[in-house]
Parts: sequence; C-alpha cells; structure tokens
Amino acid sequence: MMSTMPQWKRNLIVLWITQVLSLMGFNFVLPFLPYYIQELGVREAESLRMWTGVIASAPALSFAVVSPFWGMAADRWGKKLMILRAMIAGGIIMMLYAFCATVQSVAALRVIQGFFTGTIAASTTMVAAGTPRNKLSYALGFLSSSNYIGTSLGPLVGGVFAESFGFRTTFIVGGVILFIGAIIVIVYVEELNEKGIPEETTILDREGMAKGNGTEPFPLRNLLHRSFLTLFFLLFILRIARNIANPFIALYIQDVRGTMEGAPSLMGLISAGSGLLTALAGVTLVRLGDSRPRERLLKNLFLISAVTALPMGFTGSVTGFSISFLVSSYFMGGIEPIIQSSMSIIAPQNRKGIVFGVQTTIGSLGWFVAPLIGSYVSIQFGIHEVFLALSVVLFLSWGASEYFFRRFPRSVEEALSQEGKNHIH
Repeated sequence: MMSTMPQWKRNLIVLWITQVLSLMGFNFVLPFLPYYIQELGVREAESLRMWTGVIASAPALSFAVVSPFWGMAADRWGKKLMILRAMIAGGIIMMLYAFCATVQSVAALRVIQGFFTGTIAASTTMVAAGTPRNKLSYALGFLSSSNYIGTSLGPLVGGVFAESFGFRTTFIVGGVILFIGAIIVIVYVEELNEKGIPEETTILDREGMAKGNGTEPFPLRNLLHRSFLTLFFLLFILRIARNIANPFIALYIQDVRGTMEGAPSLMGLISAGSGLLTALAGVTLVRLGDSRPRERLLKNLFLISAVTALPMGFTGSVTGFSISFLVSSYFMGGIEPIIQSSMSIIAPQNRKGIVFGVQTTIGSLGWFVAPLIGSYVSIQFGIHEVFLALSVVLFLSWGASEYFFRRFPRSVEEALSQEGKNHIH
C-alpha cells in the first residue's frame, strides 16, 4: 500500500511515526525536571521556581540563535540530514542528563540541547517543502498531531517508569527511543527530488522578478513583508501562551496535593490527555483551514482558547484544573498548524527552509520568554496565578489577531495577489 502512495504522503506517514518517537523520547522525563532538580538539592520554594523557569527557557534561546542557519543548511544540504542531526543529538543529550550532579549542569545541557536539536522544525520543513498546496493544512495538522501524541505518551509512560526505576534510568531510555526514531528515518525517509516537484511561483517571487531580481526570486527582504510579520507575531504570542504555564504544572500538582508522592504519574496523565486532545485538533480543527478563511478561524480559536483557559486561574482542585486545561489545549492545538500552512503557501519551494528557520527562531523566542514570565509571576504572586496569566496572554493574542486581520481583512493569498496586481499596473 505504501508503495502506491505519492512520495510526499509516504514521507508524511513515516515522519509522523518518527516524530511520535522523538517527542516521546524527549518527554519521557523532561516534564519531571522540577522533581529531578529537587533530587539534586534544590528544595527552597523560591529557588525551585526560579530554576524551573530558567531550565524551561534555556534551550529556547540557543535554538532561536541557530534555527535560521539550520534552515539554510536544509535548503542547501537536504532536509533529511537535518532531521537526523536533531534526533541523534537529542538522543546523546538525553543520556547525558542521567549523569548530572548539579542543577547548573542540567541548565548547561538544556542550552546545548537548543543548539543541536529541533526535530519538529526539521520535519515540518520537509513536509512543507514537498506537500501539494491544497493539502498543506491537512499535512501540517496531521504532522503536528504526532508531536502531541509523542508529548503525551512520553510523560504517561515515563512517569510510571521514573517512579519505578528512577529519573536517571528514565533519561537513558528516552535517549534510546530517539535513536530508534533516527534509524527509521535513515531506512524509510527519502529526500524529495525537487526537480520533480511542481515549482509554484508565488506572488512574492513575481514581485522580485518584476523589480529586476530575476536571478534571485524571493529576496530575503521579503521576510519583512506584512503578511509574514503578522504571522510571525501571532506565532510569537502563541508560543508565550503555550509555554508560560506548562513548566509549572508539576509544581501546581505538588502544591495542591501537598506531596510529591504519586505526582509524576498524575502529571503524566494530564500531559497525556492534553497531548491527545491537541493531536485531535491537528486532524479536525486544522483541516478547516483548507476550506475556510484562515484568518477567521485563527481569531475564533484564540478567543475560545482564552475563555476555556480562564477557570484554571481560579480552581483549587486538580480535577477542575485538568478539565479547563484539557479543553483549552484542544482549541490551542489548531492554531499553530494553521499559521504554518499560511506561511508555507507564501514561501517558495527553494526558500522554505530559511522561512521555517526564521519562524522557528521567533517561536523559540516566545518559548524562551514564557517560562521566565511564569517564574516571575509564580515568585511574586503564586503558582495559581501563572495559569491566570496564561488566559490573559491568550486574550491578548485574540486582540492582536482582531487588530491585524481587521487592518488586513483579506486572506494571505488574496492580499498578496492584490499587491501583485498593484505592482503590475
């Protein structure tokens, strides 16, 4: 059956499987780092919250710095090589966590992790480069579902494993899972022959050639085009919303229950539920982006996510928190793939690597800022208020989307098309 599929769909299915393994390997124990650093001697409440934020942010900054370079490397040397680089480096680093003796060494490894990993960005670039335009929302939504299934299975299994065998052994197993994913990529993923892919000339390409830049379609200055800037900004705010509270869920559960005993397993269940619902959004809500205006869909998803997240800041029970968190996770899960598909539509074939590299940098900056904001809020106001801040950020995201799409009410494709006509006439 696989042999009769077009190449883009075979790659999509194989990359879906390897991304499940990759994110499962990373999340086998990383969500429990607040518990691990307590084993390393960090137990005072304020220090624990500070280090939780620092460690959560650490890989984001280094990842932001190198992502454009990895994107250019993908355009030049191949996207499969970038996937392998990220998975093999991730496996090695996961195993090294098992030998950490101080919280500082954990933080240092997190920085190194940001420099060399990035399986999501690498796989997304490969799928975006080889998928027909009318299947982009479907393909990117389907691929994003693997991220969240892996993110949910990792803590679910890893939490039980950590309680049975300890955190250090669990890190080793997480690294092995990543190596298994790398082997599958080596054997089954094929680099698409770009000569055989229909080259869609975007409006931004035509603008560049009309201005005498025919030797270099899509000059890099087009990344400052207002459509890109709008999508980059919304992605930045979304990443803050998605990451401002996540590192503190473990501490919230421990705080509400008054003990760390059994917390890893409970944390794993909540993460699993969130991941599965976000994955479901990737194959349900996201598909609407192929048949409906993406801007309207994005605005609605931001608003619904904000409303459903609001009770998290006020509930005092794990059950009430979990319900609000899971419902909000479902609606947030549809936002990023729709932003990515819009970007891919306006990015030409030979520049998708750098476009997604810049997108990854901007998203990583949001990921970097978010836990630091969460740390500040938790230290100044308390753990519960971090989740109220999550809802506030989502409301701001909705307001930003309303503002930008009111100024530019047409779809990305229509806006670019109209600008192209203006240049011609």
